[in-house]
Amino acid sequence: MDEIGAVVSEREAAGNQADAGVFYPWRRYMARMFDIFIYNTIWSVFLTFAFNVNLAARGSFANLLDGFVAVLLMLFVEPIWLHVWGTTPGKAVFGLHITAPSGRRFSYGEALERTWGVLGAGMGYNIPIYNLVCLWRSYKRCSEREIQPWDESGIYVIRDRKWYRGVIFIGANLLVFGLLWTAAAAKDLPPNRGPLTVAEFAENHNYFTDYYGIGKGYMVLDANGQWTENPDSSTTIVVAGDDRPEYEFAVTEGELTGISFSVERENYRDWISSPKVQMIMAALSFAGAQEEMGLHAKERKEMVEIIGNSGFEDFAFEKAGISFACEVEYSGFNDTHADLLIPEESAEAPYYRLRFTMQKEK
Repeated sequence: MDEIGAVVSEREAAGNQADAGVFYPWRRYMARMFDIFIYNTIWSVFLTFAFNVNLAARGSFANLLDGFVAVLLMLFVEPIWLHVWGTTPGKAVFGLHITAPSGRRFSYGEALERTWGVLGAGMGYNIPIYNLVCLWRSYKRCSEREIQPWDESGIYVIRDRKWYRGVIFIGANLLVFGLLWTAAAAKDLPPNRGPLTVAEFAENHNYFTDYYGIGKGYMVLDANGQWTENPDSSTTIVVAGDDRPEYEFAVTEGELTGISFSVERENYRDWISSPKVQMIMAALSFAGAQEEMGLHAKERKEMVEIIGNSGFEDFAFEKAGISFACEVEYSGFNDTHADLLIPEESAEAPYYRLRFTMQKEK
């Protein structure tokens, strides 16, 4: 007797569906949520690598749209699992199995019809508020030992209720989360690694500014590391007083060994914002390309935190074989401690100067 036949025999031996353990609302709900977590992860990884989407920057509307895409994936992928294996990853974790009344596996069409019923009556098509109402109704039916509408054409059984299935559930969620986290971490690695040329640094820089949405892609670095209009941008924007730093490069036998930029303002009577975003982009593009900066290197986070917390203060540190230094001096300005310097009304000649350097150690 094959595996499916054994499951049906277990149900017949139990006498009815209630004894077969169909009415476990929380097991069924967690199995469903784990499956949806998988669909969400598949979609998120696709967005990350196919369209260079920064998942951490997704807004509420985008997250809502992602939820609809996840249930759309469920609508077409779940029937395949039910047709081939008679279960889904979430259901398998909790020992749940579904077959046609005869004990055979569902055809794809039958499984699709069942999944459509789950999506509508059970999940309210994932429409906010309405989905909560449908989930509550499903919970009540299951708690009161009523057959769910989408289960009427099949046999839903549970193999066992062993304690270790909860442990497997936690481990499976951690595994999928780890996959999602690793995919996000992989996007923090620049396209060019190891020894860089100026052109490769520029490519890394353009990659990170696009990924993090810095400057909206209006300006990019060319192969010589100079700012130029992005030929792929459909919008031309002119910003008065644009203060993008001009990078200076140190090159030894074709290899980029140092990067620096300076910002200086004399008798300047406007607000000055900290260039720490530019420093972070340059650091990720240069230091982040070193071999020591692996997939989960803590040095990358530490580097970004030091620069991000610097404000208008000097700093010096070393990461991944790169020495960092930033020197700041100003007069006639008040530091708001919010990454802004505001000129004093009584100042005769407000002055500001910053120099940032990264140097590869020999």
